[in-house]
Amino acid sequence: MNRRSFLLGCAAAGAFIAFEGGAAEISTDSPAATITTLQAGLIAAAAKPAIAERYRALEPLIVATHDLPYIAEFALRRQWASLTEEQRQRLGAAFQRLSVMTYAARFGNVAADAFRALEAGEPDASGRVQVATAIKRGGQADVSLEYLLQQDEQSWRIINIIADGVSDLALKRAEYQRVFASGGIDGLIAELEQQTARLERD
Repeated sequence: MNRRSFLLGCAAAGAFIAFEGGAAEISTDSPAATITTLQAGLIAAAAKPAIAERYRALEPLIVATHDLPYIAEFALRRQWASLTEEQRQRLGAAFQRLSVMTYAARFGNVAADAFRALEAGEPDASGRVQVATAIKRGGQADVSLEYLLQQDEQSWRIINIIADGVSDLALKRAEYQRVFASGGIDGLIAELEQQTARLERD
């Protein structure tokens, strides 16, 4: 897995997700618990050979551990206020499908020992917390991962992933702003749907 592939990849506590061998609880009551839950879920889902199976297994996990509505809104911040509620709903649905499919496609062969130990920092001035880890790559340097999480009423959820110093949220914002400028909201939604379809085929 290269860094670009990971970056392009890259709801509440008490939910459950089904994996081989039974159901596992999704714990998001602390930053470290959220990341541990995500990593365990990715490893468990990798046992499923078909991408459609991994998608179904990972969808509740990704929704629970990531603040997808926040990420979608932030990536389109300047234009968000101009969207209708129906457009926001369509964008959110397309973004969720792409987010889940990206994990299903990029983590199809993640090993049980792929992730390094977690290091959780202290809350910053806004109350957000950063959790550092890394993912191993065979024959190559590890990819450092820094997850930024914020807390809502029920859980800690991921709002950004920085891989080897590159912000996934910054990449999304630059890409979405560019696509919106040329094709509007319909063009952006179509682009997200096309990316999802390509991942599903690969």
